[in-house]
Amino acid sequence: MVITNRGRGTKNTSGRKHISKSGTVKHRGQVIAVNAKGSGVYTATIKKSFEQFDRGLDCWRRQIMVIAQLHLGYSQSTNKVMTLLLKRLRYRFAKELGINEFGFHWCRELERGEGAHYHLYLWLDGDKYRTSHSITPRIREAWENLGGSIGSTGRPYHFVNDEQSRLDALYHLSYISKGKGKGNRPVQTKDHGMSRLKPLGTIKTQSKF
Repeated sequence: MVITNRGRGTKNTSGRKHISKSGTVKHRGQVIAVNAKGSGVYTATIKKSFEQFDRGLDCWRRQIMVIAQLHLGYSQSTNKVMTLLLKRLRYRFAKELGINEFGFHWCRELERGEGAHYHLYLWLDGDKYRTSHSITPRIREAWENLGGSIGSTGRPYHFVNDEQSRLDALYHLSYISKGKGKGNRPVQTKDHGMSRLKPLGTIKTQSKF
């Protein structure tokens, strides 16, 4: 069933994924606390997101996760702007920072009375960078060059080097999988985009630190 949503595109409900309001999710044999307050979280999305995050840790052992809230100064019905953003970041990170691979998860949100905006969570080698000071300005410049602006995120990054900092980062990352603000889009437009980091050998289920 597709419901027309008064001037805000269409809301695709036919393929809607399961939303959980539980405060935890099982991932790699662990019970992980998640931010399911209010609208709950999409369980399939959060598990894929957590897996991508931990594949980064499998590879780098320590990593930094940088958070950005991205607003647009114009309306759009596709996510082409995110494709362009990530393409530019890959180029700049490789050329200027020596970073050739990173993980990410972004989501598109559209709520009543607001324009579409994006949340971007990006993680990379923590042995190369431990703060967001070199990362965030490049995200900001690339996004502003695409006609957008950066909003406040509260906490701009997590440096993950032990089990507690991993759990704190995963809890923050779970916010992007919340149910609120999703689905108000054309049918062919996705709510989420994610990296495709490959598994590194046998996946470990115990703590990696």
